[in-house]
Amino acid sequence: MKKVSAILCLLVLAASSTQAQDKSVRFGIKVAPNFGWIKPDTKELKNDGARFGYTFGLMGDFMIGDNQNYAFATGLFLNNVGGKSNYPFGNQNLGTESKYQYIELPLTLKLKTNEIGYMTYYGQIGFGSAFNISAKSDFDKPDAGGKITRITDEDIMDKTQLFKASLIVGAGLEFNFSGNTSAMVGVTYNNGFTNINKDNEITDAQGNKTELKAKQSYLELSLGVFF
Repeated sequence: MKKVSAILCLLVLAASSTQAQDKSVRFGIKVAPNFGWIKPDTKELKNDGARFGYTFGLMGDFMIGDNQNYAFATGLFLNNVGGKSNYPFGNQNLGTESKYQYIELPLTLKLKTNEIGYMTYYGQIGFGSAFNISAKSDFDKPDAGGKITRITDEDIMDKTQLFKASLIVGAGLEFNFSGNTSAMVGVTYNNGFTNINKDNEITDAQGNKTELKAKQSYLELSLGVFF
């Protein structure tokens, strides 16, 4: 975590230096609280609620053309997301709360209005590519006698896919303070469309195994500053 944060800080400094020389490129920093949830892909697995997380890192807008209304928007973010789920065991349900950490690289197109007063409005759409660097889970585990024990902070990297792809849709506004400095507020929906589980199975009373497939999505409030 500390190493990743240090790398992101160095990238912000390098980006600021680059931007001073090229006005067709904008860089900034973003912090975004989010609510994440699990979308089951098998009937045995059920969504059991959202989990609070956060994202932070470097934003970059690369202008397309000379009118400043279109940009290729990307960045490098440390993304903490998760969700809650449960699955049947006998006559009860076993609950799981998963916590994932990704390095995320979004690849999106940003469409912007002309400046209205000090405000500029934008819409954003594209794809997200994320690489898992940490996965932990709190879950209910039954013993041979049927007693349920809550296990906390279990490492589940071996049961988590390395790569996660998603569709990104967002909208927001920017307020220009002076020169190139603008504050940004927006809402972003990150809709995961690849299975996040790997070799994650349950066995029923007849000994039949079922692979638990699921996707992870989140809604975030994007807060940032462009320099």
